[in-house]
Amino acid sequence: MILFLLFTYTIANVTVDSRYTDKDLIIQTSGFKIGGEFKESMIPQAINNLYRLRLFDFISIDTSIVADGIYIKIHVEEAPFLSSEPQFIGNKKIKKTELLKKIDLKTGQILTKKAIFDACVKIKELYNEKNFYNTVVKDSVVPDTLNCVKLFFIIEEGSILKISRIEIEGNYALSDGAIKRKMQNREKGLLRSGKLDQAKLKEDVERIKTFYRENGFLDVVIQEPEIKVSKNQLMIIIRINENQRYYVGDIKFRGNNLFSEEKLRKLLNIRSNEIFNITKAQNSLQKFYEAYADEGYIYCSIVPVETIRDSFVDIEYQINESRPANINRVIIAGNYRTREKVIRREIVTLPGTRFRRSQVIRSMREIFNLGFFEDITPETGTPDDSGNIDLIYKVKEKEGVGSIGAGMAYSAQDKLTGYIELSHPNIFGRGQRIYTKLEIGGRLTNIQFGFTEPWLFDTRTTAGLDLYYTNRQWDFYKKRDIGGATNFSFPFFLDYTRFNYTFRVERTQILDIAKEYQPTSGYDLRKDTIPKWTLANNYGFTRDTRDFIFNPSSGSYISLQSEIAKPWIFANIDYNLFTFETRSYFPIYWKFVLMARLRMGIVTSKDEVPYYKRFYAGGTGEDGVRGYPDRSLSPVEDGKRIGGNALFINNLELKLKLSQNFAILAFYDMGNAFTNYKEFNLHDLKRGAGVGIRVEIPMMGVLGFDLGYGFDRAQPGFEPHFQINPFGMF
Repeated sequence: MILFLLFTYTIANVTVDSRYTDKDLIIQTSGFKIGGEFKESMIPQAINNLYRLRLFDFISIDTSIVADGIYIKIHVEEAPFLSSEPQFIGNKKIKKTELLKKIDLKTGQILTKKAIFDACVKIKELYNEKNFYNTVVKDSVVPDTLNCVKLFFIIEEGSILKISRIEIEGNYALSDGAIKRKMQNREKGLLRSGKLDQAKLKEDVERIKTFYRENGFLDVVIQEPEIKVSKNQLMIIIRINENQRYYVGDIKFRGNNLFSEEKLRKLLNIRSNEIFNITKAQNSLQKFYEAYADEGYIYCSIVPVETIRDSFVDIEYQINESRPANINRVIIAGNYRTREKVIRREIVTLPGTRFRRSQVIRSMREIFNLGFFEDITPETGTPDDSGNIDLIYKVKEKEGVGSIGAGMAYSAQDKLTGYIELSHPNIFGRGQRIYTKLEIGGRLTNIQFGFTEPWLFDTRTTAGLDLYYTNRQWDFYKKRDIGGATNFSFPFFLDYTRFNYTFRVERTQILDIAKEYQPTSGYDLRKDTIPKWTLANNYGFTRDTRDFIFNPSSGSYISLQSEIAKPWIFANIDYNLFTFETRSYFPIYWKFVLMARLRMGIVTSKDEVPYYKRFYAGGTGEDGVRGYPDRSLSPVEDGKRIGGNALFINNLELKLKLSQNFAILAFYDMGNAFTNYKEFNLHDLKRGAGVGIRVEIPMMGVLGFDLGYGFDRAQPGFEPHFQINPFGMF
């Protein structure tokens, strides 16, 4: 070493001792050049360069000094090739395919000792991820053909350890229980597995930090959790240094010209002298940005300058409003099936107008509620010299947006039926909807056809046509309905509100009355064996503020409908039917949504209200009370259900919205049909509760299954309900 420092040597020769690797490659990679100057630091650098080739298990470099310079000898031991797929011995809990994917060793690759070591580490990591601790992994390299080996991993699987205890140290202001409730890793309990998730443990630390900062401890320090393993149990120790608690001090604004200080203070979620909550402070800042974006000030900058004063945090919001942005162009991208005008007519952001965030959100809602897009992303183009922008709506079309089905179905009423069903909400990409259905069985023949034009003559008027033929066998008679309806709806002056009108013509006839049929004291079916004609006019209002109509999380739906049928021209049926319905959706926590629904109805007539226009509650559908068979709840006369002239239904649903296409729910229903509204009594409402799922499947639509328990049945018990495109969808 001292000689190298005192004298300068020239590299006279470089030789290589290798079996298979090209010697010139080794010399070139090492960095040694014959005739070049030699430095001692070149040796470790050359070794590093050669190891980077990932070809060798061992490398050494020897030097010798001769009269004409330095002679260098490089010795390498090549790593063998992996001749076949690695094998695993002792893996019972994890499949071979998962292990192979984790270690990523391929047949034919060079197998260095480092690669084997890394693979062993990865296997242990995989077992740790699945909560198998104390796993031992050994390797065995067996020679195969020339310079090829087989590789075996011998695994001694550890045991799954449960979290027996979580200890919190250093917490004085917040209780152990409050902190633990913020964690995803929980101690083993009756309904908790107690499995440790290392990735979630890191998230737990951040959750605890956020929890403390929401309670004024802005300088909280949380050490990395300590995990202790003993006797097949885990203990997690979390050490906390709370530091000082802070309160909200003075709040000031500077630079606000568009909004008054009073307006901005109303948006605040924090107040002076209360405990400083970092989440509320961030939400307040977000509200400021949203308010400015609603007025087009998308370049606005708001900086909360925080000043510590003893235990108080004074905040001054320094606002640079900049200038508002207008919209140059509205561009639609990603619609390969739907025509552009179908999307564009739903958009309320128009070229040449001020950019407003609320209008972008409204446009996204309207596009999504068309029902044939699974994702909508708004983007802005590069601003021009004036700061104006292009607004781009990127849509992703659903695959299999329509539904087609054929098969067999069974119900207690209709027995076994075969059906063919086809529906599509976007015929030829025009946004027009079509629906056809054919059902044939021993007790039912049902043919339906429907067509809807959502924008008649490119106006906001919706028009539709429905035709139907139904021949259904009931207990003592057969009922045949032939009819059609035209319907129109158009926007009302109130936002989100529409007026609807339907004119319906229907021919109804009772056939094949059984000999054993006995009329009730109030009604005789034999009067309806002569065909009866109905001419009905339906007038109604709907107000729909739901965020998404197919699987809503917020908003409400209100409907007030009246159907009036009078014996005029050739008609001979008289009735007046009124219904009111409201549904409200409340996001309560995480992905949980609470839905409350109320439906009421009254039907009257100067004569007798026809059986088929009366209310029958129970089962699913508009008048559903789950836990009871369809149409099973109504007044009874002489042992027969005769339908009610008044209806009351109340439904509560707690929905876990796991995705836009899948949800699980728990429900509580109560309702009944009554002889008339004067007979209504809360004590007569039938109660049902249970659970259900909703899933949207391409080409099939929305499938629903509910299992309800009827508390007030003659014999309380469960009733299953299977639905295709169920009422209310999600």
